[in-house]
Amino acid sequence: MRRTYSLPMVAALFFGLAGCGQQQAAQTEAPKAESPFRPVATIQDLMDAEVDASADFLWASVGFVSTAKGTEDKSPKTDAQWQTVRHHAMILIEAANLLVMDGRIVATEGKPLDEEEKAGIEDPKEIQKAIEMKRADFVGFAHRLQDVSKDMLAAIDKRDLDAMGKAGEELDAACEACHRTFWYP
Repeated sequence: MRRTYSLPMVAALFFGLAGCGQQQAAQTEAPKAESPFRPVATIQDLMDAEVDASADFLWASVGFVSTAKGTEDKSPKTDAQWQTVRHHAMILIEAANLLVMDGRIVATEGKPLDEEEKAGIEDPKEIQKAIEMKRADFVGFAHRLQDVSKDMLAAIDKRDLDAMGKAGEELDAACEACHRTFWYP
């Protein structure tokens, strides 16, 4: 037995089903919740307290220093020294996440970015605009910082000084790439 459907009946069925799909989609979309993060530190604060401090520590933890008294090996030797070096690598890994949190500003209004390196640094407002305009690039630089810091952590866990030195060079390059793009254009 063959059934015939009228155009109004087909249209009603079609729009009825479409409405159900929209209603179901609306029910599955959760309302946008406020971010659970409440950033307090600025990007500059994080750079000073975590990124620069930990990177400088890691760079200084591999190599030799020659003085009038002789040559000093700066590499970690004891378990406690290795743990301290590891701690600094972990700070860098997680600092990359903190840098890209929504709502994080570059610097406190009216506060210079870096007292020691004023020449060539962009105005914080210009850096903020650049980060907002090139957000994906900024996140990419932070991810690169995190990736090379993870390489450093792996080298530390293996107690491989050569790999730490290579990771240190990559860390320097990752930092400079972001700085040249946003801080010192």
